[in-house]
Amino acid sequence: MSNFSFYVLAVLAALGCQLCLVNSVCNECQPLNDAACINETSFHLCFGSSTPNTDQTFTCPDGLVCSQQPNICFQRSETPASCGDTDSCGLCNSNYVFACTSLTTFSLCYGATTPSTTNGTCPDGRFCDASSSNICVTTVTDESIICHLN
Repeated sequence: MSNFSFYVLAVLAALGCQLCLVNSVCNECQPLNDAACINETSFHLCFGSSTPNTDQTFTCPDGLVCSQQPNICFQRSETPASCGDTDSCGLCNSNYVFACTSLTTFSLCYGATTPSTTNGTCPDGRFCDASSSNICVTTVTDESIICHLN
């Protein structure tokens, strides 16, 4: 195997691992840290249950994001947030065409201000971006505008 082929395989493996980290959903107990991220920096603890305990909300220190790693809060540069900013999740976009419901799913709005029950899934390699006029995009420009809710 040539050095170039090895390099390409290493880059693809690294990208694949990052996609796995980003694919988590909000408000879901994560097995590695027993926490449920509710947005990019806040979380609830699960206390061994499959349902988050919402009595207390915890916030990661500045510069850290809620992750699905064994440590709940990680440096942003080392791992992507497990659950991005959810302010636009489940809300129809500015043109009232769609609402992102997860990193790769959406609901159609049909011109209304609230999403319908008609749901869809982005094709492989595409992501729902609430700030775009296109429902599923290939490149994410700002991770904070992507909905990671399920």
